[in-house]
Amino acid sequence: MSVIPSKMEKCQGAMLASAIGDALGWPNEMRAKNTRKNGVAGEGFAAWTRRCGRPNWHEEKILPGEYSDDTQMILCVARSILTENWEMVFQKIELPYWIRYERGGGGALLRAARACEKGNVLWEGTAKQKRDYFQAGGNGAVMRILPHVISMEEDNLEKLMADVVRDSLITHGHPRAILGASCYAYALYYLLKKESVLEYGELVNVVLEGKQLWGSLPDTVELEAWKETALNAALYDYEKEWSKISTSMIQQLEFIRDSLKKGLLLEDREVLEKLGCFGKTGGAGDVTILSALYLASKYANNPIVGIKTPAFMIGIDTDTIASITGGLLGILSGDEWIPLEWREVQDYDCIVHMTELLLSQDKKEAIRHMVSEVKKQHDDWEDTLIGKLRLIDTQTLAGGKNVIVAISKWESTLGQTLYFKKYTQNYDTGSPDVETNNDLSIDRRQEQIKQNSIKNRKCIFTEKDIEYLLERPELQKITFKKVLKIMKCLLEEKEEATSLAKKMKVDIVVMETLKSYLS
Repeated sequence: MSVIPSKMEKCQGAMLASAIGDALGWPNEMRAKNTRKNGVAGEGFAAWTRRCGRPNWHEEKILPGEYSDDTQMILCVARSILTENWEMVFQKIELPYWIRYERGGGGALLRAARACEKGNVLWEGTAKQKRDYFQAGGNGAVMRILPHVISMEEDNLEKLMADVVRDSLITHGHPRAILGASCYAYALYYLLKKESVLEYGELVNVVLEGKQLWGSLPDTVELEAWKETALNAALYDYEKEWSKISTSMIQQLEFIRDSLKKGLLLEDREVLEKLGCFGKTGGAGDVTILSALYLASKYANNPIVGIKTPAFMIGIDTDTIASITGGLLGILSGDEWIPLEWREVQDYDCIVHMTELLLSQDKKEAIRHMVSEVKKQHDDWEDTLIGKLRLIDTQTLAGGKNVIVAISKWESTLGQTLYFKKYTQNYDTGSPDVETNNDLSIDRRQEQIKQNSIKNRKCIFTEKDIEYLLERPELQKITFKKVLKIMKCLLEEKEEATSLAKKMKVDIVVMETLKSYLS
């Protein structure tokens, strides 16, 4: 008879496996801009080099087991929940501060974080901000909601769903994102409560049966103003779009259920392709959770293979799908199965401690005690908006023309590692007419760096990038001349992508795709 993991083991397994999936998949994700054209081969963690663009071009070394924004967001939400007002803290403190150390953040997340930094939310912003917000259906919401399930103090599914939706709406407004997050939360909730062996295909059937619970927007007073804006500001009929995505997810779940009956004859790539992983909606919230539900169902008895499968499948959103699959398999199987080499994932101890804090009865007292013990070990802590940090190391890299990139590594009292970047103009060119750093004000220095960055921006395509772009359906009917014109306009940054797409008579997806290759 199989031993059912304890609640603590399930939650630690979910948190750790999410970070592991993220770290394994990140170097193979198309947007990661790995300098290796075929990603990272093998089955474990590996060092790799990442091409970075704004505000100045440079190459950054990523150590084996280091994670991306997926895990950063999980820890941001977790830290917010440890306070008395998670929503306010996440929106006004965690998201704005995350901009300073983010790694691999998507466009919707970054736009929302910048708005929050100014004290705003996108759905209350300008007409353009609202349009972009209600088009944001990516998996930046679904990736981060695990801590809500773990910290649930009462067995109240209705409250959990409301919290998950409120969290999602801070950054994403499209039904794809919200439904994806709600569906993931529902599946996690079921597996957390499960006290018997999971039957093959059971998870998909349970999610189908719960479609009314995860497939509907909570009817709460807090969401009334948001709903009114959604109905008036979105460039589509919001209620119809919600119904369309919800119906599509149910049909895809039925497809997964029927596919699982094939057992060993089932081809993962074929199923994931039919779920949309290789298409233009491959990074959408609904596609991500559907893919993870399929993988977690098929590999419920072999979580190692279940995580490796999406993490090394080039062409899909490797890091997030592997992370969400890891969350499902971890909360089902606990943490005993995690291989020793995978326990080298970045911030292993921090993730374990964070889980313990989320499950504690008196969170405030638990975190006070833990932090006070850590603070005694060092005396070089500095106060920040997200707590005390201490400097571990600093390295300098050559950036674009005459720019030095300093990357400083910091550690929080809970053990999280954060990397901050500082760009400095190198004025020491040997010419007596050139001013030095010390002679310039910070504002003037930053303005010169910004102008230098704009003048020296580049468009870089590797062989792997070209192969990928040749397969993109939205680019196949566009002439090479038009592509060059678009790239020139994007490099000059004279127009927003949305208005440029309208002017060039191309889909906004084309703009976002080409824009991702600027550095």
